[in-house]
Amino acid sequence: MSRVVIADAGPLIALSQAGQLSLLKGLFGGVDLTEQIRAEVLDAGTFPGQEAIREALDAGWLHSQDVDLSTWQPRRPGVDDGEASAIVLAQMHAAALLIIDDRAGRAEATARGLAVMGVAAVVGLAKTQGLLPRAAPVLAQMRANGYFIGPGVVAAVLARVGEAD
Repeated sequence: MSRVVIADAGPLIALSQAGQLSLLKGLFGGVDLTEQIRAEVLDAGTFPGQEAIREALDAGWLHSQDVDLSTWQPRRPGVDDGEASAIVLAQMHAAALLIIDDRAGRAEATARGLAVMGVAAVVGLAKTQGLLPRAAPVLAQMRANGYFIGPGVVAAVLARVGEAD
């Protein structure tokens, strides 16, 4: 059984803005997102790299699914509809991996026993799998684009992939 991988909006945006959305395809083959997340990344304004998300959806390796949030009951405050929909979708699969960075969303997902990974860890994994020559420039680009990845997280990922200073 292959693992279902679900991505939240933040990691999709960060990877696409850094020109690295295809890392998800290289690592996982296909990635799911929800209609709420699709709307968040495609219908709520424009940003550099947005077209890569649209192209990935058109190509079919990024697929959007409808998720009903009518029975959603958060355990923690601060989880938006996109994060909630990703968590609900992940709960529908026995071995899902949720790629999410938002603090409230991660806390909610882990409280529900879901496997989570942040975008920095995705970049580190891509380096260890030979999809990137170096992780540091990609992480630096994401941060330069305004995506928050804490310095401790960056240091930990770079240490794990042998790029620590």
